[in-house]
This record gives sequence, C-alpha cells and structure tokens, in this order.
Amino acid sequence: MDTRGNPSMPAPFPLEEKIRELLAGEPATDNWQPTGCTKELYVELSEPIVRRAVPWQDRDGRIMDPYAHDDITGFPSFAAARFVGALGFLISAGRCLDLIEVCARSLEVAGSDLFHAHQKPVRGADFYPKELMRGYLALRDKVDRSTVAKWTRLLGQYDPNRNYGVVLSKRNADELHNIVTFAIAGEGCKKRYGIADNSDFIEKHLDTQRQRFTEFGMYRDPQDPMTYDYTARMNLSLLLFWGYDGVHRTFIDEMLRRGGLTSLLFVSPTGEAPFGGRSNQLQFNEGTLAVVCEYEANRYKALGDLRLAGAFKRMARLAVLSTRRWLEMSPLRFMKNGFPSELQHGRQSSYGLYGIYSLLIASQLGFAHLLADDSIEEQPTPFETGGYVLHLPDAFHKVFATYRGYHLEIDTKADHHYDATGLGRVHRAFAPTELILSTPIVPDPGYLVSVDAAPRSVAIGPGWQDAGENTHWLADHSDEIETVRVDVRRENPETGVEFIVTYRGDLPGCESVTEQYTIDGDGVTITDRVSGPIRSLFVQIPLLETDGLQHAKVKTTRTGFTVEYRKFLYSVECLFPSEINVFIEPFTAPNRNGIYKVGCFKAKGNRITYRISVTDIA
Repeated sequence: MDTRGNPSMPAPFPLEEKIRELLAGEPATDNWQPTGCTKELYVELSEPIVRRAVPWQDRDGRIMDPYAHDDITGFPSFAAARFVGALGFLISAGRCLDLIEVCARSLEVAGSDLFHAHQKPVRGADFYPKELMRGYLALRDKVDRSTVAKWTRLLGQYDPNRNYGVVLSKRNADELHNIVTFAIAGEGCKKRYGIADNSDFIEKHLDTQRQRFTEFGMYRDPQDPMTYDYTARMNLSLLLFWGYDGVHRTFIDEMLRRGGLTSLLFVSPTGEAPFGGRSNQLQFNEGTLAVVCEYEANRYKALGDLRLAGAFKRMARLAVLSTRRWLEMSPLRFMKNGFPSELQHGRQSSYGLYGIYSLLIASQLGFAHLLADDSIEEQPTPFETGGYVLHLPDAFHKVFATYRGYHLEIDTKADHHYDATGLGRVHRAFAPTELILSTPIVPDPGYLVSVDAAPRSVAIGPGWQDAGENTHWLADHSDEIETVRVDVRRENPETGVEFIVTYRGDLPGCESVTEQYTIDGDGVTITDRVSGPIRSLFVQIPLLETDGLQHAKVKTTRTGFTVEYRKFLYSVECLFPSEINVFIEPFTAPNRNGIYKVGCFKAKGNRITYRISVTDIA
C-alpha cells in the first residue's frame, strides 16, 4: 500500500524492500526442516495449565492465586475471566469436557461482576469480555436455555462506557493505552455473535489509538514496552478477524501488516520475544506473538503469498515451542526461569500474579488455535535466510542484528526500571536463551527478585575511568544520551553482519562511546571505544550462575571467561589488548531469568576487542 500523500497514514514502511530481499534467499543450512507441529501444539501446552488451576476455584467460581494469599490486587474475578477464556477454548477443541460445570461457574460469577462493575468496580474489567465470550461460545449449546439467556444479558446489556476502566468517559484520549484494545476486541466479538452492538464505542476508541502507531506498525504504550506493542496488535488482529469493517479498518489493517513484518525481524531465532520494559520474560509473550503470526499467515494465504504465509506460520510455532521447557516443568514456570514458583522471581512488583498470568498463557494459546490454519506449510523465516540489522531509532530505541543463528538486541536509551543501556541480549539458535544474556540487569528492578539486586546496571558493554578515577558504565546512562547513530557496514548472507553504534551526549568523563559489532557464523566480535581523556577502559560481561534450578560452571581464563550450562559452552575472549586485567565482581546480579556474576576486563587505553561464542558440548 502506498500511503504517501495520505495524512492519516504514517510515513512509508521502511522495511518493505529489506523483508522481500530476505524472503527471496535460501536457508543458510542444507538440513532446514519444518517443526512438524500442528495447532494441536496449542492444546497440548494449554490443557495442563488449565487443569492445574481447577483447584484454585472457590465456591463462587472466582480463581484464587496459589501463591498470593491475600487479595491486595483484587484479581480473583479477573483470574476467573482468564480461566473461562482458556477453558472455553479447550472445551471448543473437544478437550476438558469433564470441566463444563467448572467453566460455567466461573463464567457466571465473572459475568455478573462485569455486569455490575458500574456499581462495584472490578479490577481489569476491560479484559473480561474477550475471555468470557470464549466461554460463552463454548458452553451455549451445553447448558439450558435459561442459563444462556442469563449469560447473554450479563454480557450484552451493560454500558461499556460505564463498566470499563480505561475509556473516554473516565480518561483523557492520550491516557488510553493497550488496555482499551482489549475492550475494543471484546466488543468486536460481542458484535460478531449478536450479543451487543456497541459500534459507536468501538469507533470512538479506535480513533484515540491511531496516534500510537509508528511507521514500523508498532504500537507505543507508555515508556515503549515491547510486550504491549504486539499485545495491542493481537487485540486489533482479533477485532478484524471478528469482522470489523468500520472507518478505521484500512488504517488498522496497514499497521498490522507493517507490525507483523517488523516482528519477523525482531523475534529471536530461538523463538523468544524481545526484551524491553514491563511484563517481559513471561511465557504469555510468545503466545501473544503466536496469535499475531497466525493472523498474518492467514492474511498472506488469502493474498496467495504462500512464502510469506509460511514464514509467519513457522514463527508462530517457534515462538510457542520456545516456552515448552518451562511449561513442562512441575509446577510450570510462568516466567523464563527455574526458580520455585512460590518465589515468583521475576514477577512484576505490582501485578502479574502467578495464577492470572499462567492462565493468560493458556488463553493466548487458545486464540492462536482459533486463528490457526494447518493447511499453511512452514517456510523459512528471515533469520534463516540472511543477515540483517533492524534499527528502531526513536520509539522503542532498539537495535536488532541477526546472522546464522546469532541474535543481538541493543537498547540505546533504556528504561532503567527494567533494562540497561547497551547489549542486553545475545542468543544463539538452539542454545538456552539465558546462557549469555536474554535481558539486562538493573539495580532497582520493577519486578521481584529472590536475592539482593545488583549495585549497578549491567549489560554487555563498556565502562571507563575518568581523569579523577571515577568509574562510569554505559549501562547506567539513558537521559544523558542525546544522539545515537547506527552505521550498517555489511548485511551479507554469506559473510555476515557488521555495524557500529555511537552514543553521544552528556556522558561523564568522555566525549562519545562507540561499539563496533561483527557477527559471523562462529560468533560475535565487539570493539568498544571511549573517546576522551580516560585513564582505563572496562568491559562488563554477565556470567550465568543459576537459572534457579540448574547451576552453571563459571571459569576465569587468562584472557576471558567460560560458562558451561545445559550441554553448551559460552566463551568470552579478549582479543585486544594483550595486557589486560580479568576479574569477577564480588556481587551477584539477578534479572528475570536467573542470577549472574559479572566478569570484567580492564585495560589501559581507549579500545578493547573481545569475542563471544557458543558451542554445543553434548
């Protein structure tokens, strides 16, 4: 779609040509093969989650969190709605038929709470309708007519302007963020199945959301959390799936198209969703991406583009498969770590309880199942056919780079409640994502950790000692950074990827920080330079100690470090200069995924070059 000259559209999509070129390539390996999965994968992973939650239901049908023994967050009814959505999907798929009465009990109480929310507000009412409709549709032919009539009244005969929380009747337009997209999607589902027609509500609230999209088709929630980009796009995908054809359809459709294509470049080759901001590293992220990718796969099948449809189909399956090892633990881990569930290590400080967010995983898998078309055959994704750099320069402030299974994510201006500036992720396909680093480390995290937080921000990258012998770390800075320049030197499917990131601004004791990255089939080589009258240059490297369940073996060598973990060996070697001090800091540094030690290089001069690689030692 050519959007030039149309003021209602953002600037032309910057990635159009790049994605087409990447999709034209062949897989870098001769043994490429599809996952072999079908949409039954969604059922197989969802059912154990739901069955585990059945004992959490109280006599009224609300869902009590197994690890939060007080109601400080007011979420039992909210959790009941999520339970209904997840269980309703399974019943529709012919599973959990022994739980029909259990599902009906939660649908009844959550529906009643939503219906009366204008008199007695409930937490998260905007999230309810999408989930409750899943239960309604699953059960309407399995209960008596009077019960169906009652549910129809509860779901259809309330005013969304009064009962929801994040709506124009209660907030300014610029305060309406991702939460309102849940309400919009729910109202779209209700209209599709004749429960209620609140089209005016949908149109007015969609109008407030147009300003939130970038030219990349990404949705901007406050502080640019990556999770709520694809969460909002998921809800709007469902809205269109349920037949929305109002005045905003063309705009939304184009933003979803762009956002889907951008997602193909920022998802890790492991299938893991990117880090960035709140609600990160929970397993529902990948379930959400699966919904987005299944929707986009259907789009391209309808257009006759089976190559692109197949790439999205593969991405959906890889995303969900990436969560399997945690979901198959007993009890399942709703975060990407192995800590005992009762510790809730990595959970958001003020929300994100185990019960509701494990049920969210099952619910998202259900929506992915709803959209999935198994006739679409998997095709290679861009990270399997080429090498590329994606720069999101302003909104989201990220750089992604991928080549031959290695994947980098750099935050150039971090939100220090959750992330640190610099290289915050290095993945290699098939290796555990926490092995090197999956998300940065911060000293005052907006999430729970089970040990003392680190005394400083930690990402892979430089620090420096100024003329007064004060030490500064790039990871600690954000507001001081005024400009970030990204120069792409090479994006070659045969020889690799090379690019330079330069930071300038009010950085103490230096004029600029430059990081040069080269990715080839054997690893990642990084050269850090700090300009100005510095006394010494440092590089800090997180070294995994434990994921909460398994421990790693960390060793120090003359020129670097090794970490052995789950049959993989992670190596960091300093290549320049030859005279270097190698040491490990005396503190531990937790993030959502585990507990790390922090290895450091220290050298005279203003340049250090080092190499990161991962090998299979199975």
